[in-house]
Amino acid sequence: MSLDNAKRSRPLDQPPPASSRKATRTKPAKPYPDFPLFPHATGRWAKKIRGKFVFFGPWEDPFRALDLYVSQRDALHAGLVARPAGGGPSRVQAQAGGAEQPLRASRQNLNGRGPRQVPLAAGPEATTLRDLVNRFLTAKQRLVDAGELSPRSFRGYHETAAFMLTCLRKDRRVDDVTTSDLGVLRAFLARGRGPVSLGTHIQRVRTMFKYAYDEGLLDRPVRFGMEFCKPSRKSLRHARNERPARMFEPGEIKALLASAGVQMRAMILLGLNAAMGNTDVATLPRSAVNLMAGVIEFPRPKTGIPRRAILWPETVGALMAALAVRPKPKEDSAADLVFVTKYGKQWVRCRPAGPRSKLKVPEVTVDSVGLEFGKLMRAVGVAKPGRSFYALRHTFRTVADEVNDRPAIDRLMGHENGADIAVAYVERISDERLRKVTDHVRGWLGPF
Repeated sequence: MSLDNAKRSRPLDQPPPASSRKATRTKPAKPYPDFPLFPHATGRWAKKIRGKFVFFGPWEDPFRALDLYVSQRDALHAGLVARPAGGGPSRVQAQAGGAEQPLRASRQNLNGRGPRQVPLAAGPEATTLRDLVNRFLTAKQRLVDAGELSPRSFRGYHETAAFMLTCLRKDRRVDDVTTSDLGVLRAFLARGRGPVSLGTHIQRVRTMFKYAYDEGLLDRPVRFGMEFCKPSRKSLRHARNERPARMFEPGEIKALLASAGVQMRAMILLGLNAAMGNTDVATLPRSAVNLMAGVIEFPRPKTGIPRRAILWPETVGALMAALAVRPKPKEDSAADLVFVTKYGKQWVRCRPAGPRSKLKVPEVTVDSVGLEFGKLMRAVGVAKPGRSFYALRHTFRTVADEVNDRPAIDRLMGHENGADIAVAYVERISDERLRKVTDHVRGWLGPF
């Protein structure tokens, strides 16, 4: 029997003779622990990208293989196909407009071969993270224009989107994002942030990917994995315990009132009497204030929940004094407001971000209420980390809870307990109940 006949007659399930097997080589170790490539059995450095092995050079020259991987990783991870063009150097078919960008010839492997062809071309239907962010923010901008989303919330989404694109790359395909990538993104977002801020950014990212699935940009929901989760309640409790109490004592409030200007004095009293925050006082219209009856009826700008407050006599007097010296508005947005800055603008407003701004948002918020109140706290000597004008609202709620009338307190603060079915049935809360709450806070403060 000839050798050829012997080869053909050998059963397929039996291995070839030992003499015909190639001698195997021992795989080399990685040059350093974080080396992104691994030694493949074919004698080349490789990496699994989008479910396929891509090779970058022989074992003998790991750093040149690494150099090749670094030069092409963005295109490969984005799903762009590396192909030989007419026998010349490798080219990457770019997604936008079908343009081709040649790779440098010096980046080819030592064996003359380019990276393995990736059979997942990014055609016109492939959505990148940049496409997702643009569509998502456009949809949110429509809600802002319709008055259904606040500009501040929009800027928050814009900031989170910018962080995501910085970390995961703009040209990355949405369906290529893995749980490992999201773990890296979470670590990126956690730098220099507390658990509350981190949780907010994580929720925004989840909202963007849910939008992608709901809009048909993804065939299946994104798997976030176990790592890309909000900080635990334990972490939130630890962070809360480490920061000082966000409220003022009666003596501190009296010192602030004694040194405050006319408008700031009225704002402080509204913060403590009616639980108003920075945006509340800055957007309070004159039509919502009934000084004769001593009542403010003004839906909370943040949520639109109805709110009614019974004013103290001192608050009514402070508002009258503020209206008497009210500067002339120079913008239409400030025409009907109770409080106007000396420049005729809103106390809390938005302006375009400057060229040197470090914030990755198109607009920034100018909070003159917070700025002026911070100056006042430092001048009086009551400034503490974590305390701001909004701490007056915390102070009101802390003291008002002693009255034990939750529905009345919620109506004063503009809160709504969605889990309580009684909210759907209670149409009105008497002024006597509201006055009982505000009088209790007034008694806690004492004469001033």
